[in-house]
Amino acid sequence: MISRVPLRDEVYHRILSQVQRGDLPAGSRVRDVALAEQLGVSRTPIREALLRLVREGVLDTSLGRGFRVRPLDSTELRDVGEILGVLESLALRSSPAPEEGRRRCLVELDRQLEQTRGDLSRCLDLEDEWHRTLLEACPNRRLLDMITSLRQIPRRYLAAYMRDAGRLSLSTLPHTKILTALNEAGPDSGASVFEQQWKKGVAELVTWTERHAATPK
Repeated sequence: MISRVPLRDEVYHRILSQVQRGDLPAGSRVRDVALAEQLGVSRTPIREALLRLVREGVLDTSLGRGFRVRPLDSTELRDVGEILGVLESLALRSSPAPEEGRRRCLVELDRQLEQTRGDLSRCLDLEDEWHRTLLEACPNRRLLDMITSLRQIPRRYLAAYMRDAGRLSLSTLPHTKILTALNEAGPDSGASVFEQQWKKGVAELVTWTERHAATPK
């Protein structure tokens, strides 16, 4: 049973975690009645969570056909990756240089990420938290909201890639390069390194997605 509040947020995270673990694979139908029974809640928070996942690009829905997990699509990943890279770089350039407390927090998140093995959801949560912390001083809150929503799309691809490759950990080397540039030369330099690392990571995921989509099941 789910007991924490707000319920809709907890339900959302439970369903998203099932998608990322592969319990709800790409293309599969998502049944609100079954989820409500599984999670021990009414259909109302289930449907709220499912509609949120539709808005974030994780699920598809159509009249009379219910909800389905979106298939992996290299074009979607390439397009969203390009947009998100530009938005995050803009947010970083618009932010003040990180103060000592935020730098320590980023280093601590990397320490936790390095020690996390075998827990896919935890790895992805720490990766998202690192990015959120990096950009939290950006004064443009609407920009940050857009970034938060869009990040769910590449996160789903990264989860599928990590499961397929048996890589249940993430390298912190890109983070280290970004922080070094920030510390030595400020936000513009940090944003430039961020763009380089982001493009490299997205290109790797796109290549995997194209190969994965072409592999007979």
